[in-house]
Amino acid sequence: MIPETIFSISARRMLRLLPAIVLFCTTGLPLRAQVPFTCQDQFFLTLTNNSFASLNEVIIDPQTNAVVFSGINNNVIFPVNAAGYRFTDNFIYCINPENRGLIRLDANGNAQLLKILPLNPNLAYFAGDITPDGRYLIVMGTLSLPTGVGVAADLVRIDLESPNFDVQIIPVNTSAQIFDIAFHPVTDELYGFDSNAQRLVRINPNTGVVTTPFPQLGAPALTGALFFDAYGNLFAYGSPNGMSDQNTLYRINPLTGLSTFLTRGASASSSDGCSCPYTVELTKTVVPEEAPPCTEVEYIFDIVNTSRRPHLGMRFEDRLPPGFTFVRVSANPLNGNVLSQEGDNFFLMDNFELPVGRFEIRIIVNTGTVASGRYRNQAILYNLPESLGGKRVSDNPKTLADDDSTDIVIRTLPAQNLIVPRALCDGAAITLDGAAYNGGIGSGVKYFWPNGSTSSTLNVQTPGTYQLMMAYGCDTAYVDFEVELSSIRVALTPNFYEIELGDSLFLSSSVFNTSGETLYTWTDPEPGSIRCNNCPESWAQPLNNLEYLLTVVNSLGCQDTAIALVRVNKNKNVYFPNVFKPGASSENGFFYPFGATYATIRRLRIYSRWGEQMFETFNAPLNEPLSGWDGFFRGKEAMPGVYTWYADIEFLDGSSSFFEGDVTVVR
Repeated sequence: MIPETIFSISARRMLRLLPAIVLFCTTGLPLRAQVPFTCQDQFFLTLTNNSFASLNEVIIDPQTNAVVFSGINNNVIFPVNAAGYRFTDNFIYCINPENRGLIRLDANGNAQLLKILPLNPNLAYFAGDITPDGRYLIVMGTLSLPTGVGVAADLVRIDLESPNFDVQIIPVNTSAQIFDIAFHPVTDELYGFDSNAQRLVRINPNTGVVTTPFPQLGAPALTGALFFDAYGNLFAYGSPNGMSDQNTLYRINPLTGLSTFLTRGASASSSDGCSCPYTVELTKTVVPEEAPPCTEVEYIFDIVNTSRRPHLGMRFEDRLPPGFTFVRVSANPLNGNVLSQEGDNFFLMDNFELPVGRFEIRIIVNTGTVASGRYRNQAILYNLPESLGGKRVSDNPKTLADDDSTDIVIRTLPAQNLIVPRALCDGAAITLDGAAYNGGIGSGVKYFWPNGSTSSTLNVQTPGTYQLMMAYGCDTAYVDFEVELSSIRVALTPNFYEIELGDSLFLSSSVFNTSGETLYTWTDPEPGSIRCNNCPESWAQPLNNLEYLLTVVNSLGCQDTAIALVRVNKNKNVYFPNVFKPGASSENGFFYPFGATYATIRRLRIYSRWGEQMFETFNAPLNEPLSGWDGFFRGKEAMPGVYTWYADIEFLDGSSSFFEGDVTVVR
């Protein structure tokens, strides 16, 4: 039994998706010699666009992680669907939906018509796969209702071992639109994807009964291709929303039915998939994935044999990265003859049997005195049958790329004889932090202080030089903390100000007991009220009562602060004349407000006793006669009498007041 594993794809396994397959087949032609495939956990996908099809090998681009199709036969004119891979002879068997012919495809994309099958011409046969014993091609017929919904109408068992390819048709009549099916390579369970309900289903290959133990997925919305790999990972190629073409690869958990988006690829209006998971696969991981030099790491080789037969005389070899050495075997369920000795630059196990199942070999490796960087390598499993490719190179299961190396990152300490000045400010104890100089490596670094402490920090109260040694594997680095006494004092003169609203003040500081560069920082409660925030002295114009805080820091990090208190008197008295004589020689010839400085007349309106507006002004300065009323209305002198006025005054601090009254015009 092979448990569900983390997602892994190799180009042999994941990437020979076989887009649209349709090849020349004529009933009267004699069968030609065909070249069998090599079962290496490939995935095949048939993609069809505008009634044309092509046979492709699929790879994952290592730069973009996108599905890329490499054409095997791009000039195919007949559609093929309901494909299944038969591992007993390494051919693909499928149905030609145009004439319901049984087709056999070989590794070169050549097709042979084996028989016109007695299938229902009113049904479309999209879904198909070969039973795990290799005997039957199982296909499902779909009936399209007038509403556009598809119904799984029947299940067909085609006996590939019978000379006449005998057919058994089993009625299904289930409201499910299943475009592809796939057998689990270990449990032998048959799965399908219902694009009506957008969920995974199970199918009994003997009775055609469809069960629905899984939730609706939402994505993929429509799946035309379904296939397993040797590890029991289930994949689907389909449409993410049901409206666009099929262009998206998903992984579906066969235990929960939940789907995970993987990557996108070529688009097609229809597709069908099959795979050859009945093979031998090898993946390789390392723990940890990041390590120091001269430390032990563990390489884990995961070998799965789903080829349904054991293999004898196997040979396994892993050439380690330069500088790495073999230490010991930590797990070996296959009991092969280990030829490696401690200190060798390789791991070699020879002459062992690989039974059916899944096995994990673990070895301990020393990373050696190597430089920092990324180190990668691959293991090789030899002496497989030619039908399985002869050998298998390891794949990194944590990437989508095909048959890629497994990486380990070696890191070293960045600090080498670093000198760090620190200060005992006014004699107060400080903490020396070694972790700040380990280059962000984090855990795994060891610290050694002069007093024997192995903590990453050290508290000190006296001046002197404190040398820290850091060790990461066999890499070492030193940091000399040079601690000296230091202090700084700052004063503001004066430290209290009383001003009128709108006035400015001058802030000035004095610094004592320090030498070298001093950094100044003013804290401004009213951002923008201080002209220079990093100067020892500056002009300021506050609008409210506040405190200005000045912080000074010397070159060793010692600091001091000082505060200046500011009180702002806000005279908001505004005066309006109650009588004026238009045309007078002085400012008395105008009606205007006066009083507080730095105020603005947001709006001033004057009305006659009959309610007619005589004058209006906006955003005019206070204390300015020409901003007021000159006693004229529409170019003529206003009649003597009493007029009503309304004024909205805004002050410098943003507050405002409303005033109203009356004024008498005299002549």
